Amino acid sequence: MDNILVVGGGSWGTAFADYLARNGNQVKLWVWEKDVIQFILNKRENAVFLPGIELSVNLQPVADLEGEAGRADMIIMAVPSKFIRAVMQRINKVRPPGQTLLNLSKGFESESLKTISEVAHEVFGPDIAPCWVTVSGPSFARELACQHPTAVVAASANEALLIKIQNDFSSNVLRIYRTADLKGLEVAGSLKNVMAIAAGMINGLGFGVNTTAALVTRANMEISRLGIRLGARAETFWGLGGIGDLMLTCFGSLSRNFQLGRKIAQGVSLATAEKSTPMVAEGVETTKAVNQLARELDIDMPISRSVYQVLFDGQDVKKALIDLMQRSLKNEWNIN
Repeated sequence: MDNILVVGGGSWGTAFADYLARNGNQVKLWVWEKDVIQFILNKRENAVFLPGIELSVNLQPVADLEGEAGRADMIIMAVPSKFIRAVMQRINKVRPPGQTLLNLSKGFESESLKTISEVAHEVFGPDIAPCWVTVSGPSFARELACQHPTAVVAASANEALLIKIQNDFSSNVLRIYRTADLKGLEVAGSLKNVMAIAAGMINGLGFGVNTTAALVTRANMEISRLGIRLGARAETFWGLGGIGDLMLTCFGSLSRNFQLGRKIAQGVSLATAEKSTPMVAEGVETTKAVNQLARELDIDMPISRSVYQVLFDGQDVKKALIDLMQRSLKNEWNIN
């Protein structure tokens, strides 16, 4: 790929663009914020979303989305889910046939309840399927930017494209596995953010790893329950894109969703917690979508429902945890 455009100058988009640039690719990073563009040009640093990381000289920030998208060999999407349809619509006006789209974003569109690949199918049409790849897995932006060894999963309907992505992008810093289970990877990557909010709440209440380990295990059962109903493969939820990503965000304090949950448990309002950082906590919008999906599909998702009740119904965090602990007793393996 001679001309790669990463769309979205947040922490993950910047870190991934910098990784590719350090591997010898010429990479352009489309950034919405004009001050961030100037800071990268002048200081080689994204001081707003990835402070303290010196960016590769092969990374060029740009402001002209349509112009750059029309020329790129590959577009990499790293935009919050609530903005991604609008960005796709802009790209669709200029996208050449056969151009590869690689998605790093996670979440459901809260109004339509669609995954990001389903939104892409609506915007670009069915011909997007063989050109579409989603990459997900346990990957904090800052740690990849610091070149900590990281492993992720790429999913697509196009096996040949997956193999090309693996060969082109893997290194001694980033190892990419592949899967055909796009649905499973999207569901797992989206719902782990909801569970990370719950983990942050546990931490904010002062509870330890006993409680968090119980949460992670039961959360993965809950995520699997929804994913399988939507057509995903059960094994996806026990791999890097499932339990791997879930463990990272529930045990790792770098997670913005974890930090949001922690602040709320300490008495901060949702509005104040969201305004405290320029970064978007995807779990908030995803919680809305998952709560609606669970109701429509009649799926028992008690952890997700409790997070929704705390965020949007004024439920007390500690009361929500007690209610979860006092639910009727069940067999452990109740995935269906």
